[in-house]
Amino acid sequence: MRALAILLLLGACDAASPELGLDQLLQVEGAQFRPGPFPAADGGPATVAVTTTRSRFVIGQTGEAFRGVLEPAARGAVIGLDGVDGTWLVAAGPPDVDVPGMATAKGMISLAPDFPAGPFELRIAASDDAGRFGESATAMVVADEDPPPAGELVIGLAWDGRADLDIHVVDGLGGEAWTDDPNTWQQPAPGEPVDPVAYLTGGILDHDGNKGCNRDARPTEHVIWQMPPPDGDYIVRVDARSMCADASAAWYVDAYRSGALIGASRGVSTYDDTILPHGKGAGVLALRFSCSASGCTLH
Repeated sequence: MRALAILLLLGACDAASPELGLDQLLQVEGAQFRPGPFPAADGGPATVAVTTTRSRFVIGQTGEAFRGVLEPAARGAVIGLDGVDGTWLVAAGPPDVDVPGMATAKGMISLAPDFPAGPFELRIAASDDAGRFGESATAMVVADEDPPPAGELVIGLAWDGRADLDIHVVDGLGGEAWTDDPNTWQQPAPGEPVDPVAYLTGGILDHDGNKGCNRDARPTEHVIWQMPPPDGDYIVRVDARSMCADASAAWYVDAYRSGALIGASRGVSTYDDTILPHGKGAGVLALRFSCSASGCTLH
């Protein structure tokens, strides 16, 4: 009976398809594929929130859980990638203890091996028994080939190709980490005592990716705090030191506090970026956020 109810429900969710969707970048276990664009809202129940168990998915790895919190009238939902055609139909289930009175949509997803690395938005919209969809909600997730390095605060840059890009990170105390000065910790004024381990309190650049146009297998750079980062505003910039004969370089930046995603952004560097200054404060703005003892907030 439950299987029959689910089939009837999916049939009401408009445009269920016999296609399997095996070529889709996003795969949802046990769901029915729905071709075409993401459905527009037309008076159905709204999706209140979308959550995932982790904010960073490893490309090609299976079993990443998601949950949509839906208004009570929901009988089903569609899940897809923001801006990408093709969605998946799932049945609505009962409420969880933390969202009494609300319907939920749950499942396990995976990213295809050719999924593009970087941030993306997972979008869910609920539907009622008449097949009407409501307002959708999203959750930002970052796709990557590897987990981020461990640290209290980790800010990363990844890009494609041969270009020599540099991450610049300014911390809450005004210190800046980049290739030529790889620690945000600022030395005390002359004559003041120096704590021999104080440098460990700063954000430290792990390495210089594609340095001097010597191409890495997968160019990345990270500025990492192993201790709690200082309170204040943080600025992340991307500087194109050299394109190394490439016409452009697609990049993304992400920031994590204790493993939780603060924010992420994408961009493209070109030759025009290389003619700008490359010293302290260089680069185009990628992220801005603030941190305190209670956590970090994206601006």
